[in-house]
Amino acid sequence: MYNSIQDTLIIGKKVIYLPTCHSTNDIAAEIVHAGLFDEGTIVITDNQVKGRGQRGTEWVANPGENLTFSVILTPGFLPVGDQFLLSQAVALGIRAYAGKYVDDSKVKWPNDVQVNGKKVCGVLIENSIQGNKISSSVIGIGVNINQKVFANAYATSIGKETGRQFVLGDEFHKLLRCLDVFYADLLSKASHDRIRKDYLTNLYGYNHSVWFKHQNRVFEGTVSHVTQQGKLVMQLLSENGTLEVGLKEIEWLKD
Repeated sequence: MYNSIQDTLIIGKKVIYLPTCHSTNDIAAEIVHAGLFDEGTIVITDNQVKGRGQRGTEWVANPGENLTFSVILTPGFLPVGDQFLLSQAVALGIRAYAGKYVDDSKVKWPNDVQVNGKKVCGVLIENSIQGNKISSSVIGIGVNINQKVFANAYATSIGKETGRQFVLGDEFHKLLRCLDVFYADLLSKASHDRIRKDYLTNLYGYNHSVWFKHQNRVFEGTVSHVTQQGKLVMQLLSENGTLEVGLKEIEWLKD
């Protein structure tokens, strides 16, 4: 069902399929620790029973209806100070895939993807650092494809938004091709500024007012820019000034 793909540069030439597992990121990390992998190796499952999201949350997806997998990469060419570029490239690759089906597709900082204002994808990147370089990255990706019913009213799927039923194996290959294009861009330092610009342009809240909570206060603002280290800078509308926040310092409020 989930075959390897040969027309990419790096990602997906080896695919490890597990009918069920606790966490594809954990399995991928074990493979990295053992040194038994090629860059671009995928670990994918139909039933992830203990998927992890950002901030210690749990990623829940109905078995056999969605894509839940991890990608093993070795972006040693990226200095630690530029590691957020990897997150940006991955998010843009997934957004490009979602954009094939839904026009209103955005990245929600730092690397979630939403369509029609609802979350369709979550990403968890776990980097291993040696010196000032990234020795390996395990990138967990969950994309809702065919699931139609969600406990969270702000979650959705590509199938729900389009009214279509998809073949998961076909969508898996389409998504890998998109990820591969953006990862290949990272290999050229000349592309880095363009990736940052594309990320900002496609970011939720850029040139659009949004509400969020920071330190128990509610603010209205727009995304101004994202720093090289991945911090979000908000231009406040509810009061004068800007606010720079890190990953666990902001809570988006629903429109």
